[in-house]
Amino acid sequence: MIPTVDGQDDRVEARLFHEGLRLFNGGQWFEAHETWEDLWNIEGGTRKRFVQGLIQCAVTLEHARRGNPRGVVTVLKSALGKFDGLPAVYMGVDLRRLREEMEQFVRPIRALPAEVFQPRLGRGLKLPVDLEKAPKIWLRYDPFGENGEG
Repeated sequence: MIPTVDGQDDRVEARLFHEGLRLFNGGQWFEAHETWEDLWNIEGGTRKRFVQGLIQCAVTLEHARRGNPRGVVTVLKSALGKFDGLPAVYMGVDLRRLREEMEQFVRPIRALPAEVFQPRLGRGLKLPVDLEKAPKIWLRYDPFGENGEG
C-alpha cells in the first residue's frame, strides 16, 4: 500500500483514479490530466507508467479540442507506448478498447495534409473530429474494490 498524508492508505489513490475517470469521460480532459498527475506523483513502477499513459490520452484529447494536430499525434504516440507490455485489461481499464478508440478518433487528423502539422501553425485549427464522440475509459472491474486486481 502507498502511504498517504492523511493515513487513508489507498483511499486517496482510489479517489484520484476515479475522479480522473469521471473527468475524462465527461470531456474535462485538462482537469483529468491534472487529477491524474496527483496520482502519478504517488505511484511507482508499472502503475506510474500506466497513469502517465492515461494522462497523455487526456492531453491528446485536449490538443484536439484546442485544434493542435501536431500535439494530437505526437502525444498519442507517447501515450500508447506507455501501455506497451501491459495486459489487455490493467487496473480494470480495458486498454485494448481504449487504444483502438483513441486510434480511431485520431485517424481523420492523421489524414490531414502535412502542412497542418508544422509547429508554426500551433493551435486553433478546425480539426475533423467530433469531440462529443471522443473515447471514454471503461472499467471491467474496480481495481480498488474489495476484489480488485489492481
